[in-house]
Amino acid sequence: MPPRSTKPPSVESLLPPILSLLPNAYSAHQKCLTTTARLVHANHHDIAIPILFATAKELLKLGEGGSGSELGVKMVGIMSESDVQVDEKSRASITQLLALTPSSGPWRKKLADAAIKWTQANGDCPTGDPNLHQYIGELYYKDRAFVAAEPHLLSSGKRDAAITLAEMMFEWSEKGKLDPGPYAIRGTLPFLAQSPPSILPALTFLSHLLSLLSSSSSPFHKNFITTLPSQTSFSISEVHLTTSPTLNFCQLALVTVQRAPAQGVSGVTARGMDGGMGREWDALCGRYTRMSGASGVLGQREVQEVLQQIATEIFLTPPPRAQGGNDMLQNLMGSLFGGGGGGGGGAIGAR
Repeated sequence: MPPRSTKPPSVESLLPPILSLLPNAYSAHQKCLTTTARLVHANHHDIAIPILFATAKELLKLGEGGSGSELGVKMVGIMSESDVQVDEKSRASITQLLALTPSSGPWRKKLADAAIKWTQANGDCPTGDPNLHQYIGELYYKDRAFVAAEPHLLSSGKRDAAITLAEMMFEWSEKGKLDPGPYAIRGTLPFLAQSPPSILPALTFLSHLLSLLSSSSSPFHKNFITTLPSQTSFSISEVHLTTSPTLNFCQLALVTVQRAPAQGVSGVTARGMDGGMGREWDALCGRYTRMSGASGVLGQREVQEVLQQIATEIFLTPPPRAQGGNDMLQNLMGSLFGGGGGGGGGAIGAR
């Protein structure tokens, strides 16, 4: 008797028995895990991934956030193990699940964090896929989870993400009722502190925020005093002076960083005989820190550390002897302005 032929596994043969168990979420979840574990063991990652995606999607539609997101995280892990590259198709499988994952609870964050980690390993950008960062940031922003949205919008670096970041900071400052300076710092310094500085998103963010603040619908529009030429031909054409020293500083910092030494120039050459642009940067920071006051946001330790980082890495000035912590930007995003998961302004920083 000839041996019985065994059909190779396929999505078409394995997925229907799993979905037929619904709406019994527990049974479908367990059968999906068992089936896909066997597939992975047999090196059929390409079949396990769509089965996990389809089952997770159906569970999330039923409101099973925990079970659905767990399968989504499992899917992302297998995508990483099997070196699935970041493209429109693979990214879409993540965004579809994220859109269905409930905003309450830890599930969306777990799936988002796993997805970003996958794109860091399998994409072109070491900080994670810019498009996925933008999508996650906009998702959190719509839920008014401003603290959660902020790092993703900053990490994206895309123009639209910078515009969304400006709109979020405008809302966070209660549309200009609060001093917008600390909010402007949050959206400007992280871009300027990158090496090389990310000028386009910083410019986009600041220009859009200024436009929102100067509109008649914002109470802050009365605090615009005058405009001055920026003396740069490749950025903002004029600086809008306001009653907020910190907002003024952000604009002048953007202009000054664009005049920093080119990459590859030695520190000795950059400093020259008179200190070069590094001297101007130090003078700018010192002047506006004093104007902001001892309790002002520019005087806070986390901001000062980032300003010093820019001085050292962008303007090539000698670092101070007592160097701060290595994770300066993380300190800025964390302890400087305090936490809170909602959209309220809260204690975001002193004026």
